[in-house]
Amino acid sequence: MPQHQYSEKPSLEEIRAFLNKVSESNESTEYSESQEPLVKAIIELTRQKRRKAIIEDFETPYIHPLITIQKWIDELKLIADEGLTDLAYGERHTLFKKKITDMNGYDVTQFISYLKEDGLLK
Repeated sequence: MPQHQYSEKPSLEEIRAFLNKVSESNESTEYSESQEPLVKAIIELTRQKRRKAIIEDFETPYIHPLITIQKWIDELKLIADEGLTDLAYGERHTLFKKKITDMNGYDVTQFISYLKEDGLLK
């Protein structure tokens, strides 16, 4: 699983919210410098997910990254969702590696909720 380095960068939830906003306003979306960290995070996420066609569009000279985001908005939303799933899976995976005797109350509650989500426990 790829490593995620979002602690100092915009979170995946922020990226997803930004993509939803762009999707709603699409061509009338206005760009401001304050959005630069989000745009850079989207580009980095796209590279991590190895989406070659989108990466090539981001690297095209004279085309603003926001135009690429608008063009690929649906795919970028899926990529952000995949990133969120990867993070959730990572948390889940580390929890399932623990022994039940090493878990605290919160861990046990999470563990049980995951089992319920998977239909393994009622």
